[in-house]
Formats: sequence, C-alpha cells, structure tokens
Amino acid sequence: MRRHMLTFLSIFLCIGMAGNAQDQLKVKFRSRALLDATVSGYGKESVQGYYRVEDFRVGFKANYKAFELKADIGLGGGKVAIKDLLLNYHFKNSVLALGNSYEPFSLDMLISTADLRFHQSAASVLAFTDSRKLGATYHYYTPNWYLATGIYTHNDINKIGGDEQKNAFVSTSRAVWRKQAPANRLIHVGGAFSVRTQQVNTEGEASGTIDSEGVTSMFPASLLHATINGVGSELKAVAEMLYTAPRWMIQAEYYYDQLNRTESRKAYRSHGGYVQGGFLLMGRGFAYDSMYAIPGRPVTPMALELVARFNYTDMNDSRTDIFGGEEKDLSIGLNFYLNQYLGVKLNGSYVWVGEHCDNFYQDNFSWHRSASSIFFNQRITRPYLS
Repeated sequence: MRRHMLTFLSIFLCIGMAGNAQDQLKVKFRSRALLDATVSGYGKESVQGYYRVEDFRVGFKANYKAFELKADIGLGGGKVAIKDLLLNYHFKNSVLALGNSYEPFSLDMLISTADLRFHQSAASVLAFTDSRKLGATYHYYTPNWYLATGIYTHNDINKIGGDEQKNAFVSTSRAVWRKQAPANRLIHVGGAFSVRTQQVNTEGEASGTIDSEGVTSMFPASLLHATINGVGSELKAVAEMLYTAPRWMIQAEYYYDQLNRTESRKAYRSHGGYVQGGFLLMGRGFAYDSMYAIPGRPVTPMALELVARFNYTDMNDSRTDIFGGEEKDLSIGLNFYLNQYLGVKLNGSYVWVGEHCDNFYQDNFSWHRSASSIFFNQRITRPYLS
C-alpha cells in the first residue's frame, strides 16, 4: 500500500511541476464523505443500530489539452485503497481510458455514489457486478448512441501482485441508444455483456463466490452468498432502460450470470433485476452524462426527491445443487439535496427472505435509517497553476 501512496504522490507532484511551466493545465481538487447509520430489528437486541463512515475520498482531476487524469484515494472502512486512477485521451467523439475504474457493465454501478437514488445499489446489482478493474476502455458517443468496449485484468490495482490476485482476463462491451428532447426528457435503452477467461496458475481447483449484502452493507453477514467449486469461464449480460421527464424518472436493469465449471460440471446460473423511480417534490430535471451514458442527481441545486425501488434476486440453481439464496425487497426513500455539495437521504426497506438466505436473516424484516447517508462533496477549483 505504501507503494500505491508513493505512486499517487508522484503523480500529484508531476502535475504541480507541470503547472508551473504550462498555463494550460487545469486542476480540480475534490473530496467526498458518506456518513451512514441504520436501525433494524435484526441483531441480538430487539432494535439494533449500526453506523459508520461508508466512504471518504480525496483526489483530483487534471486536464491538459486532450489529456485528462483522474485519481481518487479511498479512506473509508478503516482501509486505504486506490479507487479511480485513470488517464483519458479525448478524441472528437470518443475517449480512450487507461487505468483503474469500473468496466462498462451495469448502469447503476457506473453512477457516482453521491448520485444514487438510494444509499447503495440494489441487491441484484451488488450480486452480479464486480469492483473496479485495471485495464483499457474505448468510449464512443454521438447524440443518439453510446458504445464502449474494453479489456481488463480480473483485479483492481490494489490486488495486483497480492494474495488476492486472480489470473484471468475480462472483456466487456456496452451499447446504448438514446433520444434526448427539450425540457429534460430522455429515453435510454441498452445493454452490456462481459466474458471472463478461466483462471490460470492456480494451486488446485479454482473456486469462487457470488454474494450480495442486500439492502444495507452494515449488517455482519451478506444476505445472499453462493460458493462455486471448479470455476471456469464466466458470461454475464445485462439489459438496461432509463426514462427521465421534468419531474420524474424511471430506471430498470435485468441481469443474467453464467459461471461455467470444469470437469464436465453443469454451469451455475443466477439472475435478478430491479426497477426504480423518482419523483421531484421540489426541483426540476435530472442530470445525464452523454459522454458515458450515465444519469445523475436532480439538476436543480436544491431539490426534494421521493424514490421507490423493487428488487428481485435469485441465486438458487437446483440444476447444480448450489443455493445462494432468493429474496425480494421493496424500498422507499426521500432525498433532500441542500445544494450541489450536501445532501441527506432517508431510506426504508422491507425484505421478503426466501429459501437459503443467510441464517442471520431469519424472517422478513424492515429497517430504516434516520438522518443517514449524509454526503458531502467538496471541489476546490484552480483553473491555472503558476
């Protein structure tokens, strides 16, 4: 980790020195904090409370002509880790990105944490997506199309060279058709698929896990968890839809995951999806990044948003006798954006616990958060360094 920190500081110093020589360099420093609290009927007591700093980051973005450098260091959860570390080169209608970031798979996973409709992504999103990966992505965009493809290691930069490194490659592609109209109206339809090669240079038989924390990450056990022996290659696909209007929006995704297995074993299959919507009680319009086909928070700096989401996740596969659990959940929330830097999100969820979920979740349960998921974004803009 010391090596990673030295790398980050070296990049920062190089930018500072370049700024002394070039007045075309623009540097924007930024930070973000997410403070989270949960109250639930689960745990040893009749009512149990959980709280923590969910995410805290510091970083910067630097632009020099067609080059763009992004770097974020995460300090949340008692760990120091490199998050985004990207060098982008911008062409007329495309971007070549090299470094550590999310692959172009899953609309909700690509949204900034502070812009999510809820405290965290749906259980199905967490089950069928991965963390950041080190690799290269080519993004192409026009007013009506977004296309992306890339190749990655099956690790993020923090695992390269460590005990957790997995020796496999991933190829991911995403395609979106969209039509934007006046008054913040947008229709967006697309999908993505991802192929991972079989791991090599492993001692013994390769195994893997798929899990999902459910509606909150602060419980001591994941809601869904499947262990798969004899893991081979993997094929994943997702279909996505987004519609926004001046006062409301709707977003949905459906996932399919197939883990092939060695020694003629049957492939493990799981699936799930969600549909969610938001209605602006105060404010109008929703942001949308056309370059990367990603929705954002309300356009109005001060806004009040009512949100709802239904999710279904099935990780039970009777064909392979692998049972990771099945659940449904309904969430309702209220998001208050005080300005573009500060906001408060209140969520409540009811979960229908199906067969083979973790033993911690014995019954259907509800939980709520009070004054929770307070996020703070700070950006100090220095257009020119001299």
